[in-house]
Amino acid sequence: MSNMLTENQEGDLRNVNYRVVENAAASRSKGQAVYSGQVQVKETYGLADVARRMVAEGCAVKESTVRLVLSDFAEMVAELVSEGRAVNISGLVRFAPSVRGVFENAEAPWDPAQHKVVVNATVGARLRTAAAESPVCRVGEVIMPKLEEVIDLVSLQPNVISSESPFVVMGEHLTWDPEKEDEGFFLNLMGVETHCSAISDGTNPKRAIVSATQVFLSSGQKLELFFRTRLDGVNMRMVKFPHELTTLAEEDAEAGTESEP
Repeated sequence: MSNMLTENQEGDLRNVNYRVVENAAASRSKGQAVYSGQVQVKETYGLADVARRMVAEGCAVKESTVRLVLSDFAEMVAELVSEGRAVNISGLVRFAPSVRGVFENAEAPWDPAQHKVVVNATVGARLRTAAAESPVCRVGEVIMPKLEEVIDLVSLQPNVISSESPFVVMGEHLTWDPEKEDEGFFLNLMGVETHCSAISDGTNPKRAIVSATQVFLSSGQKLELFFRTRLDGVNMRMVKFPHELTTLAEEDAEAGTESEP
């Protein structure tokens, strides 16, 4: 998943954010300015992201099991469609093979240069209803924070943290209100999110020192880092560090530092 950018203007991070932009093609056709709504996609979820979200929201099976089932499901759908079958996942989507290309007459043979089998996907009623009922939020051009680097201050390794030592975060617009519990840095470990203590560099909004002492960490754990702030004092902005972080025990961090030339 790429770096997640979210602007929350109404206290609900589930909003579908959109902008209003000029539709160049429609404007040329009508001879006057025509404007359309354009969704600002927050992020793209891959298979692992979907599985992680399902577990975080109460799925009864393990994340690895969800990934395996979804992966096997995708392979089965591909196999069924390649056999000329349609697959209808009730309310979600219908997959069906179809032929693309035209034939000169009813007796014309198949020509691989002109004809091919493609897959059509039709959105189901459940997805259409969910989209139609989505809360929306109009956004303008806004300044968003950015998380670019995470470095452990003991081992000096990138994308590594421990609960025994602070780590430095480098990015853009790393300022927040320390009096607000919903602003600052948050670590997500196995679906459990913890607000971390942090110190901002008042003279350098591109740097912050964060401590993970509130989270019980052992070596080799995988977790995610989020940053939330109201840069204008009103609207919440949230970003996700684009790389997965790995935990490191203090003794391992010190050993790594001592081994450096």
